[in-house]
Amino acid sequence: MVRIAFIQEIWHEYIGTMSISASLKAKGHACDVFIPDGEKDLRSSLKSFNPDILAFSCLTGGHRWAIEKAGQLKKEFEKPTIFGGIHPTLFPQIIEHPNVDMVCIGEGEETLAEIADILPAIDGLRDIKGVWFKRGNAIQKNDARPLIADLSKIPVPDRSLYIKYSLLDKNPSKHFMAGRGCPYSCTFCYNDSLKKIYSGSKFLRLRHRGHLLNEILYAKKHSRLETIVFDDDTFTTNRRWLEDFLNHYKREISIPYICNVRVEHVDDELVRLLAESGCFRVCMGIECGSELIRKNVLKKNFTNDDVIRAAKIIKDYGIKILTNNMMGIPDETLDDAMETIKINVRIKTDYPWCSIFQPYPQTPLADYAASKGYLKSMDVDSFDPTFFEGSILAMKDIDAIVNLQKFFYVAVRFPWTIPLVKKLAYWPFRKIYHFIFLVFFAYRYAKSNRLGIIDILRFGFQSIGLYLKR
Repeated sequence: MVRIAFIQEIWHEYIGTMSISASLKAKGHACDVFIPDGEKDLRSSLKSFNPDILAFSCLTGGHRWAIEKAGQLKKEFEKPTIFGGIHPTLFPQIIEHPNVDMVCIGEGEETLAEIADILPAIDGLRDIKGVWFKRGNAIQKNDARPLIADLSKIPVPDRSLYIKYSLLDKNPSKHFMAGRGCPYSCTFCYNDSLKKIYSGSKFLRLRHRGHLLNEILYAKKHSRLETIVFDDDTFTTNRRWLEDFLNHYKREISIPYICNVRVEHVDDELVRLLAESGCFRVCMGIECGSELIRKNVLKKNFTNDDVIRAAKIIKDYGIKILTNNMMGIPDETLDDAMETIKINVRIKTDYPWCSIFQPYPQTPLADYAASKGYLKSMDVDSFDPTFFEGSILAMKDIDAIVNLQKFFYVAVRFPWTIPLVKKLAYWPFRKIYHFIFLVFFAYRYAKSNRLGIIDILRFGFQSIGLYLKR
């Protein structure tokens, strides 16, 4: 038996970690999750668990914390480290860092289980697909592993991992995934790069209805569960699967839920199905108010009239809308960014959300930004782990656009402020604006997650405290 410690920075239930843990435990291995809440407590907990492997899952930007933490723990516990997640999958060169011993490329259930089965016999790693590892001073680069064709053959995700953390256990919202992959090719997303890695595999896959329902039933029985969040970008793509699943969901689960929809999918039949099965909020990506930028730069082919039509149908059924938007997109002007505010005002979105575009390497839009001269460097180690600080693009109006993003929530919720906000965008008070943004961000986040006033205040003070500390 091998003992694997998953170490993460963010207080969130990682669906991928839970799925990998379930596969490992099915093979007789032991797993646990460790979230630092003080260095002494982390080391004490790890010492009691006595891990054989230190595992880190990371996004671009967040990988810097993982590397630093891996170095500290590797030195103290003298155990090998393995990195997985989207960043190591697309940038497996992270293994060149002395703190990284192995990299899992792509889906980790089968790869981690095979690694655990052969340890400590490092030579056996040569035959395992989906892993890069160090052999002395050399790096062994094994081929990628095909995607898992039938997700229902994976054990139901191990949600017991996070129950010990009261902050997560008591959270009334729990996140689930109905499938993996996406049929679309938005230029700002990593899916385009992943499709190239897995050109021979079926990319979009959905779990069998019973497999997903069993996971939800477990969470309902063992933890506080008042809201379910389906995180799939493509939850509404397969109408036949969706109708079958939601009909059973309504009978067997009957818990209010949130899901993502695409503007192109929205019609009366779909929204009726969602409303009747308990959906009370949808998240819908508008991205940009400029139709030209949305179509030509982002490759999302719907019009503002389509957005208005979809929003009306959704609201007619009493479902609230959270809109996803970006500012600082290549070729965008301040006037374009203002149009993003105006389309959100027009549809009266309930929860306005806007981030700053980040040109993540190996995405088509990052390549486009570089070709237009907006991007001077593509150093992945320079990326900030958040989407809200600023932009690295060298583009006209970019400073004003970043400032405008800080007032997005205010301008959408209180349209009479739009003329004032546009003027403020040109003033050089970025730190003050970011402080204002954090106040409204904390309020919007807590409100959209159905938290009470105490939680709103606590989350707000935490967000502001972290900003002041930085």
